[in-house]
Amino acid sequence: MTEIVLHSDGLQRLEYYPDFFTTSYFDRLAGELPWQQNEIRVFGKTHLEPRLTCWFGPAYRYSSIQWPEAPLPDLINEIRSQLHSATDFSFNAVLANFYRNGNDSMGWHSDNEPEIDQQLIASVTFGGKRVFKFRRKSDQKVVDIELLDRSLLLMHHMQQDWQHALPKSKTRMSPRINLTFRSIV
Repeated sequence: MTEIVLHSDGLQRLEYYPDFFTTSYFDRLAGELPWQQNEIRVFGKTHLEPRLTCWFGPAYRYSSIQWPEAPLPDLINEIRSQLHSATDFSFNAVLANFYRNGNDSMGWHSDNEPEIDQQLIASVTFGGKRVFKFRRKSDQKVVDIELLDRSLLLMHHMQQDWQHALPKSKTRMSPRINLTFRSIV
């Protein structure tokens, strides 16, 4: 398994494993999860989220979206078990994102809600490759990562000082599913 350290400073560490999983779970995730497109409020206006999402874990809220408590399906638990074996970290929640094409995106943000344990957030990718961006808040330094099918990105203590985004692309993109594993306390 190849490890690429993209950033390391004190407790902050950004690690990328382009070939973490031996199997792509894309087709099963696309077919088995209860995908939906939520409405969000941005600058006082309501819009459809530019992607499909679903949530599993304790009740959770971000932006204007409220997710009720939902048990982790067997497929998600199978993936979570592989993450736990590699990280020895206990994740109890996952936000699943389905990016159907280059028009689906996520703007600059940090996963810094107070109920998220900031020690570690794990992001896994299945399906088409996409460029994922990190931006340091203090000096706007940007780090680009091309996330590949079956890859894992580990974010250790990154949410306070960094933001991340998955920008739109005019290039034709294959569908991509991202699972962001967290521990909600």
